[in-house]
Amino acid sequence: MLPRVDRPDREEVEGMKRIVQFRGFVLICVISGLPAANAEPIPEAQREFFESRIRPILAQECYECHSEATKARGGLLLDSREGWRKGGDSGPVIEPGIPDKSLLIHSIRHEIEDLKMPKNGAKLDRSILEDFRQWIAMGAPDPRDAPPSPVDVAKDSDWTAVSARRSQWWSFQPIKNPPIPEVSEVDHPIDRFIRAGLARESLEPSPPADPRTLVRRLAFNLTGLPPTPEVTEAYATDSIRDPQSAIRNLTESYLDSPAFGEKWARHWMDWIRYADSHGSEGDPVIPHAWRYRDYLVRAFNEDVPLDQLTVEHFAGDLLETPRVNPDLKINESALGTGHLRMVFHGFSPTDALDERVRFTDDQINTVTKAFLGLTVSCARCHDHKFDAISQADYYALFGIFTSALPATIAVDAPGVLETHRDQLTSLKPKIRKDLAAHWLAFLPKKPEAWGDLFQKESKVHGGSATAFLRDLADTKENPRNLERIWTNALSRTSDAEAQSADFEKLVSRRWNLSDPDEYSQWSRYGEGLGSPRPSLAGDYTLSPSGPVVGRVLPSGAYSNLLSTRHRAVLASAPFDLDAEFDLFVRVAGEESSVRYAVQHYPRSGTIYPVTNLAGSWRWVKHDLAYWKGDRLHLELATGGDAPILVNEAERSWFGLREAVLVPRGTKAPPNGNDEALSALIAPTKKTPADFVSAMREIEIIFRNLIGTWGEGRTLSDSQAVLLDEIVATGWLPNTAEELPPNLADLVSSYRALEAAIPLPTRAPGVWERPGADQPLFVRGDHKQPGERVPRRFLEAIDATPYQTNGTGRLEFARDLVSEKNPFTARVLVNRVWFHLFGEGLVGTTDNFGRLGEEPSHPELLDHLAWRFRHEMKWSLKALVRELVLTETWRQASGPSPAANQRDPDNRLLSYHPLRRLEAEAIRDSLLAVSGQLDPTRYGVPVSGGIPRRSLYLRVKRNDLDPLLTTFDFPTPASSVGRRDVTNVPAQSLTLLNDPFLIDQAGQFARRVRVGKLGSDDSVGIRTLFESALNRP
Repeated sequence: MLPRVDRPDREEVEGMKRIVQFRGFVLICVISGLPAANAEPIPEAQREFFESRIRPILAQECYECHSEATKARGGLLLDSREGWRKGGDSGPVIEPGIPDKSLLIHSIRHEIEDLKMPKNGAKLDRSILEDFRQWIAMGAPDPRDAPPSPVDVAKDSDWTAVSARRSQWWSFQPIKNPPIPEVSEVDHPIDRFIRAGLARESLEPSPPADPRTLVRRLAFNLTGLPPTPEVTEAYATDSIRDPQSAIRNLTESYLDSPAFGEKWARHWMDWIRYADSHGSEGDPVIPHAWRYRDYLVRAFNEDVPLDQLTVEHFAGDLLETPRVNPDLKINESALGTGHLRMVFHGFSPTDALDERVRFTDDQINTVTKAFLGLTVSCARCHDHKFDAISQADYYALFGIFTSALPATIAVDAPGVLETHRDQLTSLKPKIRKDLAAHWLAFLPKKPEAWGDLFQKESKVHGGSATAFLRDLADTKENPRNLERIWTNALSRTSDAEAQSADFEKLVSRRWNLSDPDEYSQWSRYGEGLGSPRPSLAGDYTLSPSGPVVGRVLPSGAYSNLLSTRHRAVLASAPFDLDAEFDLFVRVAGEESSVRYAVQHYPRSGTIYPVTNLAGSWRWVKHDLAYWKGDRLHLELATGGDAPILVNEAERSWFGLREAVLVPRGTKAPPNGNDEALSALIAPTKKTPADFVSAMREIEIIFRNLIGTWGEGRTLSDSQAVLLDEIVATGWLPNTAEELPPNLADLVSSYRALEAAIPLPTRAPGVWERPGADQPLFVRGDHKQPGERVPRRFLEAIDATPYQTNGTGRLEFARDLVSEKNPFTARVLVNRVWFHLFGEGLVGTTDNFGRLGEEPSHPELLDHLAWRFRHEMKWSLKALVRELVLTETWRQASGPSPAANQRDPDNRLLSYHPLRRLEAEAIRDSLLAVSGQLDPTRYGVPVSGGIPRRSLYLRVKRNDLDPLLTTFDFPTPASSVGRRDVTNVPAQSLTLLNDPFLIDQAGQFARRVRVGKLGSDDSVGIRTLFESALNRP
């Protein structure tokens, strides 16, 4: 407790106000306006006191507004003895040698409501208040004979000095395990700390609450549900015989209940602002967000240590040894990153970098409040005004978070999605070899038969090569057309080559996915892109049904080389646009998508088009003129793997050959329709003499092509396209029924193995990419980038830059729970205390900085944080158990007259505070007592009309459940460690009129009526009361 001081009466205050009107002065600046000591030599001890404790405060807090080198607000200079001796427009502010009579002291103690200083700032540390009180008592000795130069002012007020002083704030200090107070007749360490505080104020603790109150309190605190009448009666009986054993046993039963995880998961979801949608226009869903919620429930029920859970929240996908759920066959750790996707996204923002800055700031703001209890986002535009958090700190974290891409990730256990990869990989060349041999044997032996083959009705429309071959077949009857047909084909291929050469001259940038060096620059994930090199021309796919060979592929990047059940995402390195460009992308695919992503923006919109792929090779055009000066990357994804859901098809694939950047308005690239034709014409430039000669040349080409392919040798791109076109026409046997038995068996085995590949278990997350340090934005303006800031943790804790090529997420996660970080353990312990006692040891649960409150019991907080780390091993259940088994937690809720007078806010905890149930507990308890509560756990979110626990209701940002919001369910906009608690007419009206509540009341009444026989209304009424409130 702060020492008490005599407060001035109203007349004295008004007199002092008339003397000094300094509402416009910064508090600490006013502090230094003390009357000067006389010109006599200052004793060395007093000089040292001023230099070490007073001058730094003046320099760091006052010189900006009260120095000759800057400005003199209110006519007051505080940079020299003569300056403040003269005073300002308001005259002197202290009585030398009499601190308790100085308006200054009452102002900095915040004892005068409208003269609290610093203005709009936090109250100064108690140690600083005492320093200035002593200084005034000394007579305010000041050795400064002249004002400092601008260079000296800058030196005295630089960030290093400011940060060093601010780092002395209590929360920046290492966690220590203080001695436990000696208190007679009290065993529990927590009770000893509390009793010691009460004793200092001559207060007594309240007696224990009655058993029925305790069981209800324990049930709601640990499970969020009311106790059953049977549990209440059993506890009331057991507590008479052995109160300690009864409370321990009941605590263990609730800790072991699945409802425990559901209750505490919802608290955690408040801290990370859980939502199922992004908000803004359209309010698109965050695909599979509910998996993160279920992950929390399982983690709390399994009592996963909170340091492990914290690491998983930032780098669960990067852990070498993740937590694996053997029942669900999923990587639990990877699910932790889902909260990073739960940001608000504007719809089709016109300034993409501004949107990126906003959603990254959302991540930083949420994370640092939730885990550190610090308002780091306040340093986005400048160094923090109150805490030891620099603007460089902010952009160090910004670099970490913005380096990772928003993504839909697969969370299957390692190896699950690789099922049968080795077998499939082994079967493909065998099938290819045998199939080629079968095709070679199938090919006609006579030229006339080749003509018959080409005139056979094809299964597809075909391309230029098949059309050419049909025309050649017609020359058997019309030989005069042979030269014309052949010459036209030569002309077409020659023209195509010329067009390609002309177009190449216009290309500003080309991405050739056939080039291994280029391919290595692209980021990729998913089983469909498992190879570190691009696919060679001639690779092929096997269809899951129907035709055996699905596609024969030119060189490039493909997601379906083994299966269309495999997932894949492929993204280029970011590139900057320095002019107006068109982007052309040569792609093919089914149920997949291609898009350009500007500044990592994941949504689609008017200027963020997403093209769905359905069919063969084509050039997809994107007009990028609007994005001149911006940074983009190209991204392809299988259906369910885009960051915002494209579709949920079980089978999906894409192929990418190349992409080109050309000046805006450039004609589209050659369509490549004659690529297969060039493979037929290129071997010979001479027109055959007749039909037979033509067919013999074609036979040679076919046999060489199929033979080379069957041997597994690389084809040219045009050869691969030709073979693909021939297979697609149906000219070669390509169904299981047309194959010899041994080959058909191989195909059947392949298809069975491929069909057994599990579909991915998808969840929201982020994609690890090569990390990049980000520039510090001058005054927070993203259009004014400054020097780049190395990625690292907060410099007040550890300023060592991260030595990693990745994003730095794993390093950041480890720093959050390291011994050198004093925040995370304190913050988590305080959050748990708050939810059990209704008030945190630190009242401002989300702010442990200067604008937050100091702990009511600092030694107790450190005792718990130290034990939480070292003895409880970050176990939530151990911490909860430790707190609810205290006499302090089991107190009755009635304050004594002495407590009302000496501790009106109950900060000393002489009684248990009364609290209204949270929104979810109100709704869930109604369902529970009415007998309608569906205990089903996990799964996709439901609407409010479904009688599931409120945890499972859909949290749609633009359409929150009205019943829950009436009772202060938080808007998922930022970290909420302490919900608002309102008392408004709408709550009473809702309880009276809401159809859901009326229905539950009817169900409750029917339940009691059915369960009780007889006509005595008093029995039913008593039963209703006891069931609802757990007391007679």
